Amino acid sequence: MGGVGEADGGPGPHEGPAQLGAPLPTLRWEQIRSHNLPGDKWLVIERRVYDISRWAQRHPGGSCLIGHHGAEDATDVFHAFHQDLNFVRKFQPLLIGELAPEEPSSDGPKNTKLIEDFRALRQAAKDMKLFETKPAYFGFMIGFILAMELLSWLTVCLLSPGWLSSILTTFFLASSQMQCWCLQHDLGHTSVFRKSRWDHLTQQFVMGHLKGFSTQWWNFRHDQHHAKTNILHKDPDVTLAPIFVLGELSTEYGKKKHKFLPYNYQHLYFFLVSPIFITLVNFKVESLVYILTYRHWADLLWATSFYFRFFLSYIPFYGVSGAVILYVVVRVLESQWFMWVTQVNHIPREIGHDKHRDWITLQLLATCNVESSLFLDWFTGHLNFQIEHHLFPTMPRYNYHKVAPLVKALCAKHGLRYEVKSVPTALVDIIRTLKKSGNFWLEAYLHQ
Repeated sequence: MGGVGEADGGPGPHEGPAQLGAPLPTLRWEQIRSHNLPGDKWLVIERRVYDISRWAQRHPGGSCLIGHHGAEDATDVFHAFHQDLNFVRKFQPLLIGELAPEEPSSDGPKNTKLIEDFRALRQAAKDMKLFETKPAYFGFMIGFILAMELLSWLTVCLLSPGWLSSILTTFFLASSQMQCWCLQHDLGHTSVFRKSRWDHLTQQFVMGHLKGFSTQWWNFRHDQHHAKTNILHKDPDVTLAPIFVLGELSTEYGKKKHKFLPYNYQHLYFFLVSPIFITLVNFKVESLVYILTYRHWADLLWATSFYFRFFLSYIPFYGVSGAVILYVVVRVLESQWFMWVTQVNHIPREIGHDKHRDWITLQLLATCNVESSLFLDWFTGHLNFQIEHHLFPTMPRYNYHKVAPLVKALCAKHGLRYEVKSVPTALVDIIRTLKKSGNFWLEAYLHQ
């Protein structure tokens, strides 16, 4: 996560950047470690030290994303997020020094050999051209989405109102909305076009006009999930309290005697909450609040265009109440799909506070895969290859199966768990994990 803009920091807290051509001051981790406070953050990329204290607010990915890596070696996450490194590095960096020669590249206990082998693997993937995009593949996807939208409207136009018409319309719309999530997700990771500018523009159309959500909100939220996967208070996807408590938070809530809900039954009320909580309520509220808070008026216009198009298309056939019911049903179906597809890979894995692990260890502890098939790959947007997706978020998804054997071999070499589950096991594990976390909460609540 490189600097963009003028340098604001220096060797001291705010003394000014290292001068071009001048020898860089050498720094030790004990010096860097103290600069992880609001308004005072340093990070390390490729053994070079950057002061991002003031510039973080201007970071394209948001201040939270880059701030989560304060006083850390961010080399691997930097490479994971930035596809065009020449574009990032052409800006004047906030460079203030470099690690002293005797200092390790990473602070704390890290598996240096594992990190070296992973970086060699990433280079091998580049040499195999696995990061190169094929826009035609995603052209087929946008064609499928638009075809589903058109079929849903033609169904109500050509068939008499009734159960068959309603079921087919709902099916086509839900299919479109689910694949829209997949496509906008690819676009957000800049893995569709050769120029990231086209990814961003197309994502606005897909996420805004075809789905009714804010692109800026999604990227702000989702990039944090990738940067600090399953880390409480840094990954929004697992910071679900006070509705659900997961991982280390379960015991903490119990010890503090927090009982907003009967968490020992969260594995049961999960089925009542998830269909409406995700896309119909939670995401919609989050998206709107984000737009209004940060004044992303372009996103507001795009999202508004979705509702104009949707209700103008279906009110003439179903009336106002019927169109609203159609919208709600589609969102509920979409929520079920979204919850199961995205959370089978994360909720059953380790969830806790930041232990500042290296990139590959963090991702392997926080993710798992679900077995592959032609249908599952399409239905999940290849997110059943969650390990590969998290290690290489800018890699086009149709290449995950090619890099997977390399990742699996690396895990075997270093004794790391590379977990692949069957679909039934993956689904059941969510419920088991919710129940287990709820029992931890109850035990702490009653006895600690």
